[in-house]
Amino acid sequence: LCAGDTRTRRTSMPPKKAKKASRSAHGALRVGLHALVALIAIISAFVAKAGGPRLFLWRVARIPAIPDAENAIFVGIAAYCDRELNHTLTDLFRKAKHPERVFVGLVNQERKAVRDAPALSQWRAHPNVRLMEFDPEESKGAGWARSNIASMHRGEAYYMQLDSHHLFVRNWDAACVDLLKRLRRRSPKPILTSYVNNYPENSTDVSQLVKELPWRMTAGHWMKPFTGIRPKKIQYLPAPIESHIIKSVSQPDPQISAFFSAHFVFVAASWLAEVPYDPEMYFDGEEDSLGLRSWTSGYDMYYPTTHLVFHRYERLNQTKHWDDHPQVFHDMTISSTRRLTAIIETGGGPFGSDALGKFGLGKVRTLEQYQDFTGIDYTRMWISTRARYGEITARRPSKMVPKLWVSKEGHFQASKHESGFEVWEEWKHKGAILGPGKDGKPMEAVESMIVSKWNVTKRDSAPPLPNLHMVDTTRGMEMNLTPEGAFYRLVADANATDGESPPAAGNWTLMAYGYWM
Repeated sequence: LCAGDTRTRRTSMPPKKAKKASRSAHGALRVGLHALVALIAIISAFVAKAGGPRLFLWRVARIPAIPDAENAIFVGIAAYCDRELNHTLTDLFRKAKHPERVFVGLVNQERKAVRDAPALSQWRAHPNVRLMEFDPEESKGAGWARSNIASMHRGEAYYMQLDSHHLFVRNWDAACVDLLKRLRRRSPKPILTSYVNNYPENSTDVSQLVKELPWRMTAGHWMKPFTGIRPKKIQYLPAPIESHIIKSVSQPDPQISAFFSAHFVFVAASWLAEVPYDPEMYFDGEEDSLGLRSWTSGYDMYYPTTHLVFHRYERLNQTKHWDDHPQVFHDMTISSTRRLTAIIETGGGPFGSDALGKFGLGKVRTLEQYQDFTGIDYTRMWISTRARYGEITARRPSKMVPKLWVSKEGHFQASKHESGFEVWEEWKHKGAILGPGKDGKPMEAVESMIVSKWNVTKRDSAPPLPNLHMVDTTRGMEMNLTPEGAFYRLVADANATDGESPPAAGNWTLMAYGYWM
């Protein structure tokens, strides 16, 4: 270089070092490529295990695995040896306005020979039906089946829960979505649920059924004690919506309720995660626990005042799970009622117990608030008349006095005034036990019949306490009809005295659980 030349001298790497650096770069590249291939293989395995890319993205990132998910309905159906399943599925899709948006998650508990027959095997290939199949011996009850159904949800915006024996009105899907959207103006988390009207056996036509008054749920009475347990479980009963309520609403305007029906639910699908199905709930206690857990989680229940679906209640010629598994039924009914008590005891609300985790009461509202809302006291085991009536807002006609008291085997109804007395007739329904026959065996009523007439001697006429005290002088008996049940005693017991003591005040015997209508 010349003096004063400021250019920098370039130095070159020795040949050996250059080759070594090149080999290191190539090695790193090969390692990176191998790692990438291994990562792709692992991801591919997870994708395959998930059931494909769509299901993988749903499970990992909660990206819906179906098209038009914001308008889609996931229908959960649990079936046990049900001959009406095929017709229910057929009617479900045929009556839908948008069948392409309806997806079914079906848990079918049926014998393999029946599952493989054409009527049911056809649904395995249906693009909108997801299917889990079990032999009847594998079944563990309603809660177990429906918790399996929840695992088949793929991101649909709406969830509908049904049994496997239903009929549908035309465009049921559009009607349900419309009602739920309208309810969101009144509640951020509404649920459409109720005991829907019955359809006759082998019926396929609903043209006459839609003319009947829709039903709602009522809190009929507490479940009878058994094996030393007094269950905190309510026997819910269906009853027609009173005409004065139907006339007071702009059709079809759902009405607030406090009760949850497991055979008809329509709700935002987020409910599946917020109030997950408890697999330990066998059958009894299922509806009680879901109603309590949903309400304390911030959901508000409403019954529809228009027909959407119909349900088959008395499937007399079909086997039920408890018919095939009586010991399982006995054991799991006991565990379910105890489970319900444990759920109730979590209390709910921000300070409620976490003992049962996600299966306990919710954290938004408390059990005490629910009791005030419904008129049901789980501590004293008391049901208010408005809860038995099915109208928690107590919207009864003014000055209305009930004229009917109903039990499982019969009813009492107001008749007429005779000789200055208000007379009530006692009816026994067909099949009710009338007492021992001449041979000593139980004698059943062959038709509905009047078995006694009672003279009313005292009445608490002001709602919500419609109680009657009545006497039947012919049989020497007296009766109390109350919101809790019918109680009787012999007049001789009431007047009994040992010569020193006053007449006995007790000796009342429960004749039947029942409720006012």
